[in-house]
Amino acid sequence: MNHLPFLASFGRLIFFISTAFLLADPARGENWPGWRGPQRTGVSGEKNLPLTWSEDEGVLWKIALPGAGISNPIVWEDKVFITASEGPKQDELHLICLARDDGRELWRLRLWGTAPTLYHPTNSSMASASPVTDGQHVFAFYGTGDVVCVDFAGGLVWQRSLAGEYGEFENRFAASSSPLLYRDLLLLQCDHYGDSYLLAIDKATGQNRWKADRPDAWLSWASPQLSPVGAGDEHELLASGSHRLDAYDPLTGKKLWTVRGMSRECIPTPVYWHGLIYASSGPNAPTFCIRPGGRGDVTGSHVVWSSPRGVPFVPSTILVGDFYYLVDDRGIGTCLDAHTGEVAWRKRFGGAFTASPVAGDDKIYFCNESGKTLVIAAAGKHYRELAQNQLSEPIYASPALSQGRIYLRTSGHLYCIGSDR
Repeated sequence: MNHLPFLASFGRLIFFISTAFLLADPARGENWPGWRGPQRTGVSGEKNLPLTWSEDEGVLWKIALPGAGISNPIVWEDKVFITASEGPKQDELHLICLARDDGRELWRLRLWGTAPTLYHPTNSSMASASPVTDGQHVFAFYGTGDVVCVDFAGGLVWQRSLAGEYGEFENRFAASSSPLLYRDLLLLQCDHYGDSYLLAIDKATGQNRWKADRPDAWLSWASPQLSPVGAGDEHELLASGSHRLDAYDPLTGKKLWTVRGMSRECIPTPVYWHGLIYASSGPNAPTFCIRPGGRGDVTGSHVVWSSPRGVPFVPSTILVGDFYYLVDDRGIGTCLDAHTGEVAWRKRFGGAFTASPVAGDDKIYFCNESGKTLVIAAAGKHYRELAQNQLSEPIYASPALSQGRIYLRTSGHLYCIGSDR
């Protein structure tokens, strides 16, 4: 099938209302409360975002970060939060709160976890997962299996060691799945060489609400995602991993449906738009466009289209307007028609890519490992480059867009780029 299913406008409205609490005062612009922004899609409603910058121009502030990490920063009103890890075993864990306007450190929480015995030198950091906030507390999840809840003053509310409870995290590129907030739950996807599972934690108490075992999902670095379904306030919890995409009831952990055909190793986070789910895993598997709401194995019934073109291994994808944008690890950009999966254009961006793209103000930002950010117009079928901006250090972390500014984490620093307003 090559057509979009009907989605009632009320159902779409419910989806936006359900995430509206993540937005700040519109006069101040949007917050960026977690992995890939307000709806975990990389898309922001921000306007007047920066177009050009360099080490000498357009940088409001720049601060050195301890150790290592590829988590994206998150922003809530006048505070920026970021995680890091350091030490010979990367088991000294940091959660840092910075002032949005000048980057000065407001507080820092230090924790110590148990480092896994197996990890790859490409990413030995235990701070790959991005934190998430509800505007009152910050929740951080580390590659050691430690989960913490901290209030905005830096006070530790609760802490858990999942490695101590369910076995050490063993994942050769370190765990990178970012936590997700849904209603009063903190949702975690814990796929690794041990016993994989999904976990729903009461965000107020830190206690389990449910646990769903995933015995054959042993290779995944993907972050969970929510997809609205139907016209009511119902959602599905999406989890990519080991040859398939699974959907669960986020309130109970009950498995709902499966689409087969993903890669053995899944990293990109699915996105939702136009009433459909877009899931990629690669480099030797297709992108799937999937209709939500099924039961059982829906590979043959709910896949609207699939395409093998441009599928990334590491970077997540982004959907802006009616077009779906991908960049693979080797720097080949691809734009697909979101309705049909047909290729609109392909372009060699240059360089290697780990960071996931973000979009706002009719611009899409692609950051490569050499520290260059390519900015293109969100113009659909017509490729139009707007700018190339170079920093002096590699970029592996995905950017954050908030309140007219771009927050870029390099291998050693956090940059705040924008105008002083």
